[in-house]
Amino acid sequence: MPLPFAAVADDDTGATDLAGMLAERGMRAILLLEQPTPEEFAHSTKNADAVVIGTASRSIDPGEAYRRTRAAVALLKSANPEVIAIKYCSTFDSTPAGNIGQAIDAAMDATAAEFTIALPALPVNGRTTYMGHHFVGTQLLSDSSMRHHPLNPMRESDLVKHLQSQTKRRVGLLALQDVQGGPARVHSRLKELAAGGVEIAVLDCTSDRDLEILSEGIRDLPLVTGSSALGIRLPLSWKTKVADRLRISSDSARRGFLVVAGSYSEATRRQNEWIAENGGTVFSLDAMELATHDDFAVPTELCKLLSEDRTCLLKITRNREEVHRFFKEKGETEIQAGERIAAGLARVVQETVSIRPPKGLVLAGGETASTIARVLGFRALQVGTNIEPGVPLCATTAGSPLPVVFKSGNFGRDDFYGRAIKAIQSLTS
Repeated sequence: MPLPFAAVADDDTGATDLAGMLAERGMRAILLLEQPTPEEFAHSTKNADAVVIGTASRSIDPGEAYRRTRAAVALLKSANPEVIAIKYCSTFDSTPAGNIGQAIDAAMDATAAEFTIALPALPVNGRTTYMGHHFVGTQLLSDSSMRHHPLNPMRESDLVKHLQSQTKRRVGLLALQDVQGGPARVHSRLKELAAGGVEIAVLDCTSDRDLEILSEGIRDLPLVTGSSALGIRLPLSWKTKVADRLRISSDSARRGFLVVAGSYSEATRRQNEWIAENGGTVFSLDAMELATHDDFAVPTELCKLLSEDRTCLLKITRNREEVHRFFKEKGETEIQAGERIAAGLARVVQETVSIRPPKGLVLAGGETASTIARVLGFRALQVGTNIEPGVPLCATTAGSPLPVVFKSGNFGRDDFYGRAIKAIQSLTS
């Protein structure tokens, strides 16, 4: 049988976001964090209803992002999926050079698709699009905190204009008045846009009702692109399945919970404060030291507290811009400096887990989660239901399963860490 749904995501937190939406619908969702061999792919996905491959390509060289995306789509095609989706963030994280345009081009080239859509809106999280302009809550994207994103600062709210700067294909707009005309109007208007030479149509979407209409209107497209909204209402041709509840056996050797925060976002800052005020022990690691020392030592007290069944938080200190300036003087980019920090943090986590395996890991920040997952060898994850929209509970599939949560830096309420820990406790009870 063909695979009902397959997707390629440009980072790991985004991949879990989409996979969690699908799991909420009762699908058996598998997340692959590394490009597997065809044999590994067939083995990992044999009982899956949905497969999502994370490429960690959001902030890398555009040419490499194209290559990774095209290779992932080619592999997914071997499963004969009914729908292939290209998943990117609902804040459209990208620079004028890429990489969303490169990802869409790669998918269209790999599938020979002549037309697709771009649906970045995610109304449940306050991301909406009106007349092609994108909003975060009540603010234009260019006026929001994303304007100061350290890797992909978003200073253009007109997504038609922004996406056109990244792709060789012609970009157009499906306006809100057409969306609110109903599914049939959406379907016919998309045909008109395609006939007029548009190859990628940005979709206006301001509410869950708009999303419901759009889902019906695009249901026949074999290639779609956008946020995790694609996994909420997109009506595929399967009957809803009831997936086994994600459960693992309790491992008495594992003690305590380890939370790792590499994000500088306001949401993560508030979450870090919450855990400190609610019994967690905070260990602050100097970003410059992490970036410049391969032998950064694991705090002895950290392993001791984990062995005592305590909750511990590792967070980054020092102004990120200071680290970037230091490496800029050495000829390195902000992205390379950020990669150094994430790699240093990942080495600390790897050593900590080898000394004192925790009951579960909570990873905050897209770059942080991607780097740690790869250093720890998390090649595949079974995805469970959401702790909150966009953040599901997962478990590794190899060896003794380890519960893990990937949280985008901008996601989550103040008490998210506490609720993630409760979700892990219910998983292993």
